[in-house]
Amino acid sequence: MNIERNFPKLSPWGPGFDREILDEFSNYSNIELEITPYPTHKEAFEALLKGRADLLLASGYNPSIFKPSIPIKAGPVYEKSPALILHNIRRFELRTPFELCDQTIFAPKHSGLQKIFDDLSGYLVCKPTLITSSNATHLAPLLKLNDDKNFRFHLVEAGAFKPLQPFLHRLRVTDNFGDDLEYRWYWRDDIRGLSETSEDFWNQITTNGTIEDKREMYFGFIPDETDFYELYSLRKDIREKLPFYRKYILKAAKKYNIDPLLLAAVMYQESRFDPLARSKTGVRGLMQLTEDTAQLMGISSRLDPEQSITGGAKYLRFLWNKLGSRDVDGWNRWLFTLAAYNQGLGHVYDAIDISDYLGKAPDTWRSLKQIFPLLTMPKYHSQTRYGYTRGYEGVDYVESIRYYYYTMKGLAILPGREAKYLTPFLVVPAP
Repeated sequence: MNIERNFPKLSPWGPGFDREILDEFSNYSNIELEITPYPTHKEAFEALLKGRADLLLASGYNPSIFKPSIPIKAGPVYEKSPALILHNIRRFELRTPFELCDQTIFAPKHSGLQKIFDDLSGYLVCKPTLITSSNATHLAPLLKLNDDKNFRFHLVEAGAFKPLQPFLHRLRVTDNFGDDLEYRWYWRDDIRGLSETSEDFWNQITTNGTIEDKREMYFGFIPDETDFYELYSLRKDIREKLPFYRKYILKAAKKYNIDPLLLAAVMYQESRFDPLARSKTGVRGLMQLTEDTAQLMGISSRLDPEQSITGGAKYLRFLWNKLGSRDVDGWNRWLFTLAAYNQGLGHVYDAIDISDYLGKAPDTWRSLKQIFPLLTMPKYHSQTRYGYTRGYEGVDYVESIRYYYYTMKGLAILPGREAKYLTPFLVVPAP
């Protein structure tokens, strides 16, 4: 199905959360996978029933109990997600469930949501009208309904909605209903070795932290409560301030092989695109450089926009290169780099060492996110080389940049006022 978790259009982190788990399975089993998307869960499950597919990835799809004669096996539940009722802010929110009577509710074509709607209708002893799309995707119809105040309520599945929420500024969660929808795989049990391999694989990734690492990378930065005022300010600054620095960002990003949108996100976190910004600690400029860092990067004026952007990009690449000695790869390495930009490379080294000492994976952001705040405690920082640091601030800093970066990437792709200002930054850096 063409949903963000499986075939992402917005996410910069990779091929998708559920798709990465499939890739892990492919590597684990030494099997080459042929992936076929279907427009609905039901059609995909029918393909499995009729032997046209061997394994089904069906996010939030929970078919009825199988007949004993059907050779299909259900894998373990790896996520649970409720159904949400959204309302358009240009209409009243849901004050009591009985307000749904005589209302028209939109939902993607999802059999789990259909069942929840039917159960809800039975509870209300009335019949709201359900309008469904032609497929199970959430993004396209919700973008349309975001601007259509004629539909007051929308029924969605939370796991699919969460990555879309920053781009749906007129839709708010007003309630949740029904039993949680379960995320699991289904596979043919009549294929030799498939059940044993699948069960062993799921046992491994749920015990070694793999699935939690993937979940953290794709969704860990998205806040539980969306601050729409903050998103309004970000959009406004993208339109009114970012264009002044576009050529400097693109030039520095190309020179130091950094994604221009990531560089812009760092700049926004540091200064809100204010070239005269300064903090009480003495850092200044768009990229909030210290005097020592500016000198190390060959920058004579921290308040000059071009020099500040160039110096910040150069310093990010410098830190990224230094982390090569710690065997950190991929996006984890960039998130470690951002933490080092904020709190210092030495403190990141200390956190890596503590992670290793405590038996956690020293090369994942999920571990560092847990360990970094411990450097405020004497029990831990007294045993390190570089001592005390406000590690919790470093975590908040990285998470904010991840959120801004993700949001900018989506705004650059989706239709809207910000797209024309962000599209020039959609440059793929050289490997």
